[in-house]
Amino acid sequence: MKKPARNGVVRCGAVTIAALSLVGCFGSTTVKHSLEDYAERVSRVLDMPLPALFEKGIVKPLPKLTDSATLKHNIEGISINLREFYALQDCELGTVVAERNTSLGKSQLPSQRLVHESKLLTVLRDCEAALKETQNNATSKLANTIASWREQKTLDYGKTWGNLIQGSQELRLALNTPERLLSIENNKDALSSINALFYLNTLNSAETLENPIDSTELEEQLQIIRSARLPATLWQTQQTLTDALSELTPVLTAKLAAVSCPNGRASDQAEILRNVFYLFFIEQIQPVGSLVNQYHYKLMPLWDAWIDDPSLHNDLKEYIESQAKEGFEQYSQAMQAHVNLWQQFLGRCNLSPVAPS
Repeated sequence: MKKPARNGVVRCGAVTIAALSLVGCFGSTTVKHSLEDYAERVSRVLDMPLPALFEKGIVKPLPKLTDSATLKHNIEGISINLREFYALQDCELGTVVAERNTSLGKSQLPSQRLVHESKLLTVLRDCEAALKETQNNATSKLANTIASWREQKTLDYGKTWGNLIQGSQELRLALNTPERLLSIENNKDALSSINALFYLNTLNSAETLENPIDSTELEEQLQIIRSARLPATLWQTQQTLTDALSELTPVLTAKLAAVSCPNGRASDQAEILRNVFYLFFIEQIQPVGSLVNQYHYKLMPLWDAWIDDPSLHNDLKEYIESQAKEGFEQYSQAMQAHVNLWQQFLGRCNLSPVAPS
């Protein structure tokens, strides 16, 4: 008689069996194909129809992000009269303000507007300090005017950063438009994308900004974010796993309970089911679940910071919270329920979750 296989337990912490290295997020064979193959094989062995969701298609688009015009902060520029402009010829302020008022300056992308504002703050500080060193009434009055501009632009800087996060094409694609689902092979750019997203977070405080933002570095980081689209890819994968497993688990509950394992002895059908579970769920689907968990926990401090940031619109915060918190909780519950179902079946039939070699 077979010995029980340690209760047939498939260990699943936050739904993770085996730790995978964080190597990225995109590959040619995605979890969509694995889920479809898994459902088809299990349905065939149990002689049941394919669940309706798999007939219609298991991948749904993410909820639409609020349009950028609604999310955008309107920010007033600095107006300098002609007398002030000529009085500022010894510092760079007049030139920087003039750049903003050109046709190119007025149509700057959100990233270049942030670069401009960071440069403006630096120039305001330098110009104010230079004027204060000159002791006369005219320069003292102008220094006070510049100080008031600097205070206003310091307050406005967070809104400019918010416009980058909410309105730039790179971030909107990264947050809402995945190109494909996560896979366990041919992955790239996930870690660099996570680092790039956290880099953007270092730019959101005027008080900690000692030097103007490096425009080249900012554009490079945005291209990494655009290329990887990691948050949207993560969230759509999470959503697909939730929907597919939530559809499969109730159907399989009754079907697996009806599989014969007399006196704890596995029937041929039970062993075939174990092999399907191992080859498709353990080997292909659950490793993607491991990636979902790892990317989720790495990004969660960033999402918490953005949800708390007053510069970001409530619509964006609600969207992030629905995906990163509520969506992840639903995914975790769906995955755990599915694993629990198989634990019970394998334990009843004294089968190990690992297929024999």
